[in-house]
Amino acid sequence: MEFLIDHWLPILLSTVALWLASFVAWAVMPHHFGDHRKLPDEDRVRKALEGVPGGNYMVPYAGSGAVQRSKEYMERYATGPRATVNVYAMPNMGANMGLTIGYFLVTVIGIAYVTSLACPPGTSTMHLFRVSATIGVLTYATSGVLHRIWFKARIWTDLLDGVVYGLILGGIFAALW
Repeated sequence: MEFLIDHWLPILLSTVALWLASFVAWAVMPHHFGDHRKLPDEDRVRKALEGVPGGNYMVPYAGSGAVQRSKEYMERYATGPRATVNVYAMPNMGANMGLTIGYFLVTVIGIAYVTSLACPPGTSTMHLFRVSATIGVLTYATSGVLHRIWFKARIWTDLLDGVVYGLILGGIFAALW
């Protein structure tokens, strides 16, 4: 826990900088606008989803391994359509921003811990940057890749954001470590 006392400033500044970078990536930059597409006959789908409680849904839905192996389910799966639907209530922006800051704080603390193990006192600034930025890129750029692979969503925008976040973190750590 000594690393927390020694490196509290780069940890806090990285947390705030990453939160700001994610805000810019999602609220200002245009690259995430293409992450989703409009459904054909959106109004009919919206009407069909009225009253569905928030949650993640899958079509067709099995519910158990036994159902998933049944002939009826396999036929429904083969003929399609296959979809995942994420229904959510109106977001609580304050709570979500707080949770985002919390996510960045926890991940930055983890990255600081690993960096402190890999970079003893006297480590060159460039080596510290390479280590912390690499861990940051791996943390942020790959966090959603498996989900995107299985559910066929665009990956490149998350990878781009993750590389930027990792470089920001590495730069702050290198400058203030």
